[in-house]
Amino acid sequence: MKEQRTKNQRIRYFVVNMISFSSIFLILGIIVFQLLQTSIYQSVDTELTRMSENDQFLNMQIKMAHFDRFGQLPQNDPIIGNGNNSEDKIPPKNSFQQQVILWTAEGEIINEDSLGSRYDDLQNVKLSTESLNTINSITVKDSNERVLQFRSITVPIIDDETSDVAYVQILTNTDPIKGTIERVKQILIVCMVVFGVLSIILSYFLSKWSMKPIMVSWAKQLEFVENASHELRTPLTIIQAKLEKLFTKPNHTILEESETIAASLTEVQRLSELTSDLLLLARSDSNAVILDKETVNIKDFLLTSLTPYQELAEAENKELKINIEKEGQAAIDRQKIKQLLIILLDNALKYTNEGDQVLLSSKVERNEWIINVVDQGIGIEDEQKKEIFDRFYRGDQSRNRKTGGYGIGLAIAKWIAESHHGKISVSDTTPKGTTFTVILPIK
Repeated sequence: MKEQRTKNQRIRYFVVNMISFSSIFLILGIIVFQLLQTSIYQSVDTELTRMSENDQFLNMQIKMAHFDRFGQLPQNDPIIGNGNNSEDKIPPKNSFQQQVILWTAEGEIINEDSLGSRYDDLQNVKLSTESLNTINSITVKDSNERVLQFRSITVPIIDDETSDVAYVQILTNTDPIKGTIERVKQILIVCMVVFGVLSIILSYFLSKWSMKPIMVSWAKQLEFVENASHELRTPLTIIQAKLEKLFTKPNHTILEESETIAASLTEVQRLSELTSDLLLLARSDSNAVILDKETVNIKDFLLTSLTPYQELAEAENKELKINIEKEGQAAIDRQKIKQLLIILLDNALKYTNEGDQVLLSSKVERNEWIINVVDQGIGIEDEQKKEIFDRFYRGDQSRNRKTGGYGIGLAIAKWIAESHHGKISVSDTTPKGTTFTVILPIK
């Protein structure tokens, strides 16, 4: 069931990522293509507009209508002259990329001779007066049935009474532009196919990568619930057994059953502490815990918080020594840092033999508050050092059960340190024992 849910979740991530990447590539390709097409045609349209508004250019085209395809003015032309002067020989404009057609009012081409061989390509062009002074796209078939693409603008000639020219049509062949656009389209399609395949591959790996923290969190949650249930079951079982024992002896006095009642109260206290710790961890996971920070004097804070533990250590025939090397101030949550220190000292005293010493040293260096808790106990194996801060981890189950540990104290200590933007680490003490180091920034 769990594997099926995981597989379904991964498939959903895969589909969402694939659709997202594909949509981005598709939209990007469309935008690039449209911008390219618009910019290319815009330059052509700008040139057409410029020429259509240039009266000198239009007059020259009308004048050139009287020249034949060889650039010769016919003899005794009534408009230009007799054609004998060299000045009357003007080479016609005959660029295939750009052509000018002069129309009569009846829709006949006037400059057939000056068009030369291009007339065969343009003879199927029809005059349209519906959209004068407006740029349009037209498609024409030449004498070989080849389709030609043009951008065109038609300008009316109103004031020229000396010529039969009623309209001037300027055309720019866009076949090379269309070919370029088609090639760009093909390249974009190929790129989109390639990127589509890459998006599928990337989506697959992203779905796996994004599922990793979810699976880790899910595994931790399951482990947390299982361990918490196990830890809660033990004291509840003990309490239930003790209470059932009381029912078997209804005539006994409280004094006679004081041992049973005391054991039950002890388990209730442990259960209450465990519940509080579990609640703190749950709140820390949801970022629901807000630190109540205040600036404290480090020396005063340590002495006030740890003096009772010095008395506790003496009662167990152990020594708790506090060494404050450098004083300073730090902005901390007093209750949380005190809880962290108590967790470390409690562990140190539990695993320190009678007659041995536990040392807590404190110093301020480079805007950091460094705390070391050093014991001379049994130490921690190297392979266990990486896991001791995990919740419910206990290297020696029987030993922790004997000392009453649940394996969540160091997890809470780590969270408190990290919530203060600090860190906690563990190392060996020479010649024996364990050293816990807490580093907290004081600014």
